[in-house]
Amino acid sequence: MFLPKVLHVLPLTTIRRQRVLPLPGRIIVDLNQRVRSRDIVAEAELTPRHVFVDVAKTLGIDIREVARYITRDKDERVEKGEVIAGPVGITRRTVKAPGDGRIVAITDGKVLYALQSDPFLLVAGIPGDVVHSDGMTSVTIETTGALIQGVWGNDKKDFGVMRIIGEGPRDRLLTDQLDIGLRGAVLVAGMCDHPAPLYQASELAIRGLILGGLSAELIPIVENLPYPVVVLEGFGPVPMSPPAYELLSTSRGREAALDAHTPEPYDVQQPEVIIPLPVVNPVELPEEIINLTPGVRVRATNPPHQGVVGIVERIIPGAVSYPSGILAKSAVVDLDIFGRTNVPLANLEVLQ
Repeated sequence: MFLPKVLHVLPLTTIRRQRVLPLPGRIIVDLNQRVRSRDIVAEAELTPRHVFVDVAKTLGIDIREVARYITRDKDERVEKGEVIAGPVGITRRTVKAPGDGRIVAITDGKVLYALQSDPFLLVAGIPGDVVHSDGMTSVTIETTGALIQGVWGNDKKDFGVMRIIGEGPRDRLLTDQLDIGLRGAVLVAGMCDHPAPLYQASELAIRGLILGGLSAELIPIVENLPYPVVVLEGFGPVPMSPPAYELLSTSRGREAALDAHTPEPYDVQQPEVIIPLPVVNPVELPEEIINLTPGVRVRATNPPHQGVVGIVERIIPGAVSYPSGILAKSAVVDLDIFGRTNVPLANLEVLQ
């Protein structure tokens, strides 16, 4: 049985997301605690950087005299700027700690110093309730709201109020659409094929950008932007799908959390947009496995129908021959604009 990739475009669902430290640390939130998107939920001390401080050379003394001028002991913690050796001579030369840290060793006229790095701070990313924690490395946060998943992101996260740019899902992002009134917003646009509006958006300090399509040659630029960019459909002049655009446009003015995860092969995590919404009654979690059967809504992932949404009418028994020469297991899909069309199963993903 063919199990297609599932991307969610849901107006209301329950969303659970796990946040994980890069190494064991300290969870600083409690179970069932309500958190905001920018709250710190855990922290960890990263591996310290080690440096050698040449005491003998700095003080201008013989290596054999160093021990008498060292004022701190091995394993002692010192703060940046504190004297660790000296004073020496008329000018009262000293050696000071290069940063907060610990003296690891004293040998051959040198001090091996472990510089304390800033702790790694794990951010919630979405507002919600803490529903699980292992106490050392991970926190699971649950919220309710709209969920729109995409195909690519630049591996950044942020949170802000959504603003729609342009007149529809096929409109290109242009510089003359951007002004100071968009500062701090999350922008939604159909497509982008020029770097200028991306740079201008950086100057406006926007919080994020959601696109249907992105020109592939802009990937290196987007990877270095300071804000998250989520691409929902694919690379090239691909408009945003009607279900995604309708959901985003009707949510304009609401806050949205962007996780522009860069997916790897066989990666189950997708770049996504979460729009938190309050609910009165419990809402089910989204389905992660959906069989490709008649009536299922799908999206084509490759030309000539890339990004087009449709409904599966039937699975064709046997293989179908295409003008390119390939034979492929296929489905008859009623695609928007194109109508009833044969599409290889490998070129379909389910939109829930």
